Amino acid sequence: MLQAGFANRCITPPLRREVPGLFERRLAEGVCDDLYVRAAVIDDGETCLAMVQTDAVKVSEQVVGKARKAAARLCGIPPKNCFISATHTHSGGPIFGGFLSEGDPDYAPFVAQQIASAIAEAYRVRRPALVGTESERAGGVAFNRRFVMKDGSQKTHPGKMHPDIAEPAGPADATVTVAGFLDTAQWRPLGCIVNFACHATHMNGYLYSADYVRWVVATLEAVHGPHFGVVYLNGACGDVTQVDNRSPRPSEFGPYWCERSGRIIGGGAVQALARIDYLRKATVDVRATKVRAAIRTSTPKARKAARDLLAKKAVTHKDIETIYASELLQVERLRRQNPVRTLEIMGVRLADALFWGVPGEFFQDFALDVREASPFPRTCCVELANGYNGYICTKEAFRGGGYEIRTARSSLLEQDAGYKIARAAKRLSKRMYADAERELRALPTRRVWPEFKDAAALDGISQLTKKKRRS
Repeated sequence: MLQAGFANRCITPPLRREVPGLFERRLAEGVCDDLYVRAAVIDDGETCLAMVQTDAVKVSEQVVGKARKAAARLCGIPPKNCFISATHTHSGGPIFGGFLSEGDPDYAPFVAQQIASAIAEAYRVRRPALVGTESERAGGVAFNRRFVMKDGSQKTHPGKMHPDIAEPAGPADATVTVAGFLDTAQWRPLGCIVNFACHATHMNGYLYSADYVRWVVATLEAVHGPHFGVVYLNGACGDVTQVDNRSPRPSEFGPYWCERSGRIIGGGAVQALARIDYLRKATVDVRATKVRAAIRTSTPKARKAARDLLAKKAVTHKDIETIYASELLQVERLRRQNPVRTLEIMGVRLADALFWGVPGEFFQDFALDVREASPFPRTCCVELANGYNGYICTKEAFRGGGYEIRTARSSLLEQDAGYKIARAAKRLSKRMYADAERELRALPTRRVWPEFKDAAALDGISQLTKKKRRS
């Protein structure tokens, strides 16, 4: 029988460390709520894999590599079977170098070790379980933040009720997908993996916080108990946030909106989990493919303009152009060192659901395109998985404008990168489905329900039924 285990480890840094994610430099003044690594280990007897949530703005390829090697030493799970993603909280620890923030060289190895420790603990406590998947909608939370304006240009966050907004430039998916695991000894939910797509930018202050993800976890724990395991995998939200620019209500920032979003998403996950039909003889699988994407080339004119600006002005958040000038030159240095990046596109099959990861901030158009083409009943994109390569935007975005397309360490890949990734993900989904097609076709006949063994209660129900018939 399949086995599953859940565990977590705290990764809250000391105070006065960098809080990356915005243009200005922030140093943490306190803790709103702790940051965590949350891990699930699933073992079907042939394949053992780990799926990990990291409360961080990103996880680099270096962190992922160290965590995978450490986990292999601790519990024997092959490195290629560890799926490690970031929630993209903009109130996390100093793990990102970009804009005015620089990563802490001591924090990244600590996070890698805590990831490995959580995986090893989840492996140790795994127990017999059934698995099933289900989806629900969580409306009113996520909105595309990019808009086509009346002049044909595109803007990111043009402002509440901006009169020149014509229409959203992309979609916003309200689907919450859950892979649930049932403890067969008690016939109670053991834990779940949750997928939804929304930027974790509610808090954005000087306090460490897991952002709305904290409340997703809290909602599920409130229903199923404090030891219920949750792993939250953020979806393709490179262009999706909690801010509804077409609503006159206040901007959706701060603790109230953070809890609101988390409760709505968590509530959707609770409903999906309650409806799951669990499956016997379900298996899991993992595969990966590689995509090569070039680092974007800047023009000699752009590089000269950047150098000229920095010769006259210091880099400061009060002048965003100085930040982008510095970033453009840093990207050019990265390109000269290594002009092409290799991206790992990893797929994890849990029964009839596919979770696939992309190492960057992925626009949602791409994810929905892959879902439409996938043969799986449920296909979930997980962004910021197994690495980081900045925003991965559509060609329409590059033509239209907006800050996601501006060359920086947060946006450095060629314009075709997203299309290459989507094509690779479609091929991967079809290969993984073909590998398990016989099992997947049989799953509808393998649904399992509990047996009601209370003889006295059964007798009472029988007597009540007879009385109703006589009356």
